[in-house]
Amino acid sequence: MLMGVGGKHRNFKVAVYCTVRDVNNMADSTWLENSFKVLSNSILLDKVYLETFGSGTLADRGLLQKLKSFFKDKGIETSGGIATNGPHGQSLCYSKPGDREMLESIVKYTAELFDEIILDDWLFTSCKCEACVEAKGDRSWTEYRLKTMEDVAQNIIFKTAKEVNPKVRLIIKYPNWYEHYQFLGYSLDFESRLFDMVYTGTETRDSEYTHQHLQEYQSYAIMRFLENVKPGLNGGGWIDPFARRTLDRYAEQIRLTLFAKAREVTLFCYGSLLESLKQEEVKTPRSILAPIVGNVFEEMDFLLGRLGNPYGVKSYKPFNSSGEDFLPSYIGMLGIPIEMTPGFPESGETVFLPECAKFDREIMGKIKKHLVKGGDAIITSGFLRAMQDEVTRELAEVEYTSGKILVKDFSLGFFLFKDVYHSDVEILIPHLKYPTNDVWEVITCLSRGNGYPLLMLMNYGRGTLYILTIPDNFSDLYHLPPQVLNGIRRAFSKNLKISLEGPSRVCIFLYDNDALILHSFLPHPSRVNVVVKGKGLKLRELTYEEELKSFERNDETVFQVHLPPSSYRAFKVEC
Repeated sequence: MLMGVGGKHRNFKVAVYCTVRDVNNMADSTWLENSFKVLSNSILLDKVYLETFGSGTLADRGLLQKLKSFFKDKGIETSGGIATNGPHGQSLCYSKPGDREMLESIVKYTAELFDEIILDDWLFTSCKCEACVEAKGDRSWTEYRLKTMEDVAQNIIFKTAKEVNPKVRLIIKYPNWYEHYQFLGYSLDFESRLFDMVYTGTETRDSEYTHQHLQEYQSYAIMRFLENVKPGLNGGGWIDPFARRTLDRYAEQIRLTLFAKAREVTLFCYGSLLESLKQEEVKTPRSILAPIVGNVFEEMDFLLGRLGNPYGVKSYKPFNSSGEDFLPSYIGMLGIPIEMTPGFPESGETVFLPECAKFDREIMGKIKKHLVKGGDAIITSGFLRAMQDEVTRELAEVEYTSGKILVKDFSLGFFLFKDVYHSDVEILIPHLKYPTNDVWEVITCLSRGNGYPLLMLMNYGRGTLYILTIPDNFSDLYHLPPQVLNGIRRAFSKNLKISLEGPSRVCIFLYDNDALILHSFLPHPSRVNVVVKGKGLKLRELTYEEELKSFERNDETVFQVHLPPSSYRAFKVEC
């Protein structure tokens, strides 16, 4: 195993979170020694988070101190953890003085024991008891919860912890559902400035058979988003092994978290990494997951030192915004590198504006300024619908109608169509009307003798405005023919050096030292083209030093890459 100084990884740290249940199990010294041996044989641990309170239970002070000594003797750091949930998985009620007083005592207790505390992703409120209904008054639930949790964060958690232990470092760990933070009281802008660090939930699990339906790309995208929220102080990514179809899906989440240059990966939780083999009334801990995790970390540590800083097309998501939920991850699954950011980009680059951008009250002025200065902007049909009057008045008289069109055939071309390409399924899209010659179709949907725009463009100032029609079912984007996807990619990648051609569900990750990673989430082998601006370039694989064959097309060098199913390959462009 390739290791850095002190036997640890060079490019990231590894932590494991221990719930109160895990902590209580560790009271059995024999089980603790055996379970730690099982995990440490495969995973190089740097840190353990010991939960002091979770699921309505407080861990014993003496046991926590014993565990701190145990892990210190193993050369492993310890930090505290707090999960503000009740015994039945509900959030605390911050309208009740008793729950507020309890949280204050838990924070005080934890700050006395640890110099670093991570707040697990229960620091929200979903309570709608009579007290909460009365306290809410005429405000919306979002308004009430944001104000309530800002007060809790500042006056109960931060103030109490710093008074007890002035040197304590407080980390707020955010869950994976970033589109909905504000609805439950997560005030991302306020809290990210208040707390010393943030931490990122990067679990995506199974995208179809879990309630959130998160796309695989989000394990990377949310990590980058919170890095842009608090640059340099996004502590790491947090992953659990639950609700997956295969072990490959668990490994993929870890890889994507590290592709985003996470400084630390926390495995949730100690007990979930273990199974017990019962023999003669004795439970012997074992682990199927630990060897897999250890191999992934070894691979990633070898690779990450060869990668620069990640970058991609800026996707603007203002604080406390929602709309076309999680769409940037679907776009990422099309082979378009996405970099979500809470700030509108200032430079003359391409910016992606899904519906959530409507929450910026100055958005139209920012778009116009960006276009006039020579930047490109891609707005979605959802943004158009939400900002219909403003778009019509300021940009183009394009109308989001009440009509829906069922399409399966597509064509590309300016004015005169070329070939027709076919989807394997029928796709339902909204009908957009536009004034011809002011706006032009770039990609057209063909249906029963008529045509409807999938991608439009218009010139504005020195820039270009694109309008992308989003299907009612976002996953239908994956069924667009490769030639159509290539046309969409060209719009997004106009200001990028490197782009991709081929089927959907093959992702590309770009780095500023001309390195790139391709990751296929397809269940079968696939071929894609890596397209690089410039002639006479080379593409070398970073792991095996293989140099790929190429051909030149216009002012580009094109490399064909073969990808096995559910796999990745890493490369670097060279002159």
